[in-house]
Amino acid sequence: MISIVCPTIAGREHWLERCECSYCETTELEHEFIVVRDYPARDLRRFDEQPVLGMTLADAISRMRGQPGTPIALVIRRAGQRHNSPALAANAQHLLTDVWTSVGVLLGVGVVAASGWTWLDPVVALLVAVNITWTGFGILRRSTLGLMDTALPADELAQIKKILDSYRKEEVRYHALRTRQGGARRFVSVHILVPGAWHVQRGHRLLERIEAEIRAALPNVTVLTHLESLEDSASWEDQTLDRG
Repeated sequence: MISIVCPTIAGREHWLERCECSYCETTELEHEFIVVRDYPARDLRRFDEQPVLGMTLADAISRMRGQPGTPIALVIRRAGQRHNSPALAANAQHLLTDVWTSVGVLLGVGVVAASGWTWLDPVVALLVAVNITWTGFGILRRSTLGLMDTALPADELAQIKKILDSYRKEEVRYHALRTRQGGARRFVSVHILVPGAWHVQRGHRLLERIEAEIRAALPNVTVLTHLESLEDSASWEDQTLDRG
């Protein structure tokens, strides 16, 4: 696998993450178009009571060409999970769908050739088409959520809260915890409240520790912290997006 590091462009610091989600959407739309275009015609021909002649050795070899995609897809899927990459995850799902398509075709034609039940062939074909469509819908959904700045999953949010709660023994509190995800990058924003008697350096060191712990717990995360005084009433007036 080749990694390409692109330079940051002023004013477009996060555009690569967005482009990755858009890439997934356009690729999967193309995949879905092929399914909608091809499968109905194939199924109508199969329902037309035309005999299925069975598979030759060449047919079996041709259909099995997708099977080496299984280990490749698993490797790509692990890389996608490790780097939180929607493009890698989509490519892995795409490869696995091709594998299941080959398995379905082999199973359908093989059973029909052995049993003579010709109606099984279009049924299996339709099941394969449904699987492809469902997989494509899942990829489109995840890619769209990546463009909509949705909050981080509950398990990741729980990790962040666990880190923040661990500082309560130091008389540290927090509020206005907000998270979002744009493509492969996570964003965390939180206000940290400390005793007003603390000096700036001590507060700054605390923020650095908190940010470092969150970055260690979650990959590809940008953490924004804001230091406030526990005793200042104004510190409690900015918990909502619109301060009032």
